[in-house]
Amino acid sequence: MLPPLRLPLPEDAYTGSADREAPPCWWGRARWLAHCLALYDENYSALRAAQSVESVSRKTFTAYLIAESSGADYATGRNSRVTVGRLQREVARSESTIHRCRRLLARLGCRTVVFRGRQRTLAERLESWKRNDRARGWAAVSALHESTALPVDNSAVKTLLEQGFGTPPERSSGFSFLSRSKSVSSAEDEMKRRAPRDIDTRSRRKISRAYDQRALLLAEKCRRDERMPLWVRRISRSQLAAALTRYAIAGWQADDVHGAFEEFRISGKKLITTPDRPVGYLCHILRFVPEDVPPALLDRARTVAAEEAERAAKRQLFAEMRAAAVNAAAADSPGRTAARSVIAQLAHQNVGNARARARQADAESRAKARWTNDEADR
Repeated sequence: MLPPLRLPLPEDAYTGSADREAPPCWWGRARWLAHCLALYDENYSALRAAQSVESVSRKTFTAYLIAESSGADYATGRNSRVTVGRLQREVARSESTIHRCRRLLARLGCRTVVFRGRQRTLAERLESWKRNDRARGWAAVSALHESTALPVDNSAVKTLLEQGFGTPPERSSGFSFLSRSKSVSSAEDEMKRRAPRDIDTRSRRKISRAYDQRALLLAEKCRRDERMPLWVRRISRSQLAAALTRYAIAGWQADDVHGAFEEFRISGKKLITTPDRPVGYLCHILRFVPEDVPPALLDRARTVAAEEAERAAKRQLFAEMRAAAVNAAAADSPGRTAARSVIAQLAHQNVGNARARARQADAESRAKARWTNDEADR
């Protein structure tokens, strides 16, 4: 396979002209890093107060300097072709933060761009594809050097060197770190959410969004209902609760959500089995059903009416049997007296059982509400 396409720089890229001077070379990567940090310590506060530069923390700036210098020639500091995407991965910061770091470094006078990046031409794109290179543009080429705009205290540079950036590797290409790896968290640690090496007092505790308890209960029932499509059961409980909040407040149950799917299918619309946006598709299905008219409300009313009729029939039969048993003997007979005693005892026992069931149901509902709140906080 052909090697990747590389853009040759003009012959006068590093030579001076009438409008600009030739960029100098650095004295070494470690000295350049210490030089830039000394400039930051001495001038950042004043530049920031004068609103000449944007906000960049020292930790972020240090990580950026290490990543930016990794692409420069080890001997001269020139030919640095580090892309913004690579800097984002190695510094673990956003694109806007990388641009702020580059503007700050240019304001300190330690980076000179000799070739500004541009999009590739059609011929260059075709040639790149032949070489299995999918890049769409050319990265900017810059030279890293000591400041040409601001003075620096050499004793501060020497102190920073003694504090331990260590000796850079023999080749800077491919190495984005120095031997002192604890000076900043690596991009890999940041991306994998590992524990930071020092305490960041600026971080704020993430607060979970609070959902209505009825919506959370309805979402959990829908996720456990086997009648629901698989893509509905795979939606997270918080996302499902957000989509079902107004329906849960209106009194919907899992049967109503299933009924909405049935009405959507009966109306002649095709039900997608694997939607790209499950939550949005669920909201699209539910919007065809008025929230104040749950689809399974009539079925539940019929079920309640049938159960009530069955209980009424049982009560009537029990009353008839009790009357027959009571009238079978004289009013003052021992059997009738014993029967009245048993009936009174059973009635008292039924009242006690009803109260115990009510207390148990109340305790179960409170426990379920506490469990739902704990899950929502997680």
